[in-house]
Amino acid sequence: MSVEGFRDASTDLLLDLARPSRHDVVLDYACGVGMAALALASVVEQVQAVDELADSLDEGRRLAAELDPGAVDFLLVDLSALPFADGDFSLVVCLDALHRLPAPAAALAEMARVTSPGGRIVVLDLVVDGVTDDALNELARLRDPGHRGYRTANRLAALAEEAGLGIAEQRLERRTVDLEYWLQAAAVPAQTADLVRLRLREMTPAVQERLDLAFADDLVSFSFDVLGLRLERA
Repeated sequence: MSVEGFRDASTDLLLDLARPSRHDVVLDYACGVGMAALALASVVEQVQAVDELADSLDEGRRLAAELDPGAVDFLLVDLSALPFADGDFSLVVCLDALHRLPAPAAALAEMARVTSPGGRIVVLDLVVDGVTDDALNELARLRDPGHRGYRTANRLAALAEEAGLGIAEQRLERRTVDLEYWLQAAAVPAQTADLVRLRLREMTPAVQERLDLAFADDLVSFSFDVLGLRLERA
């Protein structure tokens, strides 16, 4: 597989907002397996991909060795106290990770600390509303025990402001996923997967409509919103 084949709609949105250049030095914060880092590595000078999850970093290193995307290093760190100096990075990205962090405003402030003057921070995360909040967060906790909470778009923007960041650009995009793919991608155990399927069928008509929930034979799909923010130090 090529690096291009590894990209998806979220990494495409991240790249659109980040507008990376060859001279950028990039931090992929709470990188997981490094999807953002791998997408960026071929078009920037250097990427540091950091996380607190050793297993995810190992998988990221394996993918990087297979794809050979460019200069990317995977580092095990304390996300609350990064081992970098103030202003070390011209671009900091955080893809689909804020909902797993215990103190997202503090995490954003730490991202801001290591961003250089004139640099930018790009954050993407799934967002909920008054109809989908409880339902999507329950599904996410069943899928991933590390999930802490999706937020509304307004709350996510407020967290950025609490961290002293200004919103230079924001974009909201709709995503549709196949349920079985969504479960398999997270290696959800069979018993838990059955519970997720049951929860979907038990949802109220209002929630099912808002999620565009569709049942067709053995195929189930649903949709949600993803918010992308391009942030700058205020």
